[in-house]
Amino acid sequence: MAFRFACVLLAVAMCAAPAFGFSAGAPDGACGDMIPQHHTDPQKSAAPYQIILSKKQLKGGEGVTITVQGNSAKDTIKGLLCQTRVGETPVGAFDVPPNNNYIQKLDCGNSKASAVTHKKIATPPNAITFNWVAPKGLSEEARVYCTIALNGGVFWVKHSSDFLKVN
Repeated sequence: MAFRFACVLLAVAMCAAPAFGFSAGAPDGACGDMIPQHHTDPQKSAAPYQIILSKKQLKGGEGVTITVQGNSAKDTIKGLLCQTRVGETPVGAFDVPPNNNYIQKLDCGNSKASAVTHKKIATPPNAITFNWVAPKGLSEEARVYCTIALNGGVFWVKHSSDFLKVN
């Protein structure tokens, strides 16, 4: 009887593991398409979040503050993956202090700090703020793209900011 119970418990644990696998941040495998590996489809509706830029024009080497914010108090952020891209190419680096309660830097491919992702969040906030630094020499328009999760089963992929002109 104990053996049968142990087998059932093990089977349930193995099925539940994928749903909780990335509570402490997106894997670098999600960097390309920005789709979290939550084993469910993303929402097709408009995201109830805004990506707010502190400025819309800057020079290479300068930074911009980015805030991802829910449209209402119930639009909290349990998971997050953000990149700044020119077309589909990630550019620049994020500047996040190590003691930030909600997010951490993520190295996508060989690019250091080219994304930010969530840490394990016990009480999801309505807004998360961080900084991005434009690379020197960049003279193109870029956009911030974020995949935002309300919870493990409800998320929006590649929600975009306004254009950010870098010259």
